[in-house]
Amino acid sequence: MRTLLAGVATVALLGGCAAQQFQALEPKLELRNAAQQLADAQQAGFTLKLTGNPDDLVAAAGKDADAAVVKQMFNSSITMSYDKGGAGTEDDKSSLAATIDGVSGTEVRFVGGLVYVKAPVTELAAKFGATPAEVKELSGGGSDYDAFFNGKWVSLDPSALTETPAKGTTAEQEKALAEFTTSATNLLEGAQVVRDSNDDKHLVVTSSTTKAYEEAKRFVAAVQPSMASEFPKKAPADKPVVLDLWIDNGKLTAAEMNVLQFVDGATGRVAARLEVSDPAPIDAPADATKIDLSTLPYFGAGLDDLGSID
Repeated sequence: MRTLLAGVATVALLGGCAAQQFQALEPKLELRNAAQQLADAQQAGFTLKLTGNPDDLVAAAGKDADAAVVKQMFNSSITMSYDKGGAGTEDDKSSLAATIDGVSGTEVRFVGGLVYVKAPVTELAAKFGATPAEVKELSGGGSDYDAFFNGKWVSLDPSALTETPAKGTTAEQEKALAEFTTSATNLLEGAQVVRDSNDDKHLVVTSSTTKAYEEAKRFVAAVQPSMASEFPKKAPADKPVVLDLWIDNGKLTAAEMNVLQFVDGATGRVAARLEVSDPAPIDAPADATKIDLSTLPYFGAGLDDLGSID
């Protein structure tokens, strides 16, 4: 009987240890799977913005901070989307949309070798102090340009200048995404990952400034070798770095990093937040006005004019 009880106790102890190990490992496995799923996705959208209290950022930045500019940053966001389409890159599509100090509607799309652009020029100009007359003077009065300055879609063919069609995702973008995934995986391997006891979708990842520095240095050298020499030679003082992630049904939905954790003595929270979503369809606007790049200043004829200057 004693032998049986001892055996049961041993099994229970081993089972408890295994359960604890699995509990510690499980959030890291979930995060790894979510990261891989995002890397393999054919379509995805990312929105980058600041959250928190603008006054906290102004206080942390000190006398160099411009409170008005900081508030504009909090009232702005950038959304990047892509659709890889089928095999190869010929049918890749992407878009870049921006909300600037609360004014939405600025967007650039890359579809079928063409670039499509629109922006609420008049509204943005007014936001930053320009008058309608100044906007009209800037447009040059041409009908094609009027479409853009009136907030409508225009299309540009970059191959007219470079003989290289615009693609939704270039080889450089593909490489950057692959290297970013590698960096995230490397940081994850040595990081502590725990689940928020109050929110099972929230994971808290703790790494260190030294590891982040080394991985950032590796990423820059791999993606932009020409900039590697400009990277800081000395690693920052080593201290914990915390990243908050949210995963829902196996998909990464958001990531936040409190930027004030890098400022000694700072209080409050100001986070750079990245939200991940399924993008809206990226289509070529049917009513876009074609713009001839050769007629724009500094392009085409504009270059000829510059070349004649003594």
